[in-house]
Amino acid sequence: MGGFALDCCGKIPPTPLCKGGNIFSGKTLTCFSWLLDRQSQTEIIYNRIEVLSRMKTFFIHLLLLVVPLTMAVPTGAGDMALIPSGAFLMGSLEGIADERPVHRVHLDSFYMDLHPVTNADYARFLNVFGNRVERGKRWLDMDGPLSSWLCKIRKKEGRYVPKSGYENHPVIKVSWYGATAYARWVGKRLPTEAEWERAARGIWEGQRYVFGNTITPDQANVACFHATTPVGSYPPNDFGLYDLTASVWQWGSDWYDPDYYSRSPSRNPKGPESGTQKVLRGGSWFHKDSWRVGTRGADNPLSQYFCFVTGFRCVKDAR
Repeated sequence: MGGFALDCCGKIPPTPLCKGGNIFSGKTLTCFSWLLDRQSQTEIIYNRIEVLSRMKTFFIHLLLLVVPLTMAVPTGAGDMALIPSGAFLMGSLEGIADERPVHRVHLDSFYMDLHPVTNADYARFLNVFGNRVERGKRWLDMDGPLSSWLCKIRKKEGRYVPKSGYENHPVIKVSWYGATAYARWVGKRLPTEAEWERAARGIWEGQRYVFGNTITPDQANVACFHATTPVGSYPPNDFGLYDLTASVWQWGSDWYDPDYYSRSPSRNPKGPESGTQKVLRGGSWFHKDSWRVGTRGADNPLSQYFCFVTGFRCVKDAR
């Protein structure tokens, strides 16, 4: 997204000291009249410049309100892994009906964050833009006794900071709009559902879990001894991606439709054009039946149902 800046320039053309008279010749009255007239014209010009300058300031401030997410990207926004172009089998015969039919999908190459966005990452974002309200709810749900306890970011002395010990845990209680806004800020986007599944499957074809047909407490937080854990606490998959399962649900860009697989395009599908819920992928430590790689979740974009176990990671096109 681009921006623009208004600019203006006022020039006063050079003029002789006196017109129609000479201040040293005795014809001072005519000269002074001309000078007064010139002074009046000059004041008008400067007044116009002042008005244009104020208009410039106003429109720049307005521009920052309308398209604020073009500001500088912070350092440490996270490394990414290249997911090469290719085809894979999407869906599963084991799950509920929305995972069928199993179908072959071809995707162009893209980059994906190595791990979900952390509390430290999201706090930096909030310190630039604030915790804005979108569609009636704040990007990060921090309000109320329960939310203030579950959310691992707090406001201290006017700044957003992660709670001690949770700096590198995945951010939770963030709406789809809050995730999308962050992704735009760092020059990325949310993954499509197909991109997420392709990245999670790695080199495996049709496997049940990220690491094959079994999953153990050494591979992911499936023992449920903890809630969220620091990103990178468990081994990565074949593409070098961490925390793809049993961590937090991860927002996708697609609208959710249980019948979408039956009519999905075979190349670079982006989901239905409209809907009421957004796709969630990856499962969470809290939902034991959500750890299969083909499991599809969904929630209202405001994250009304799974907010305490919902985070996100970003992708960008490989160009």
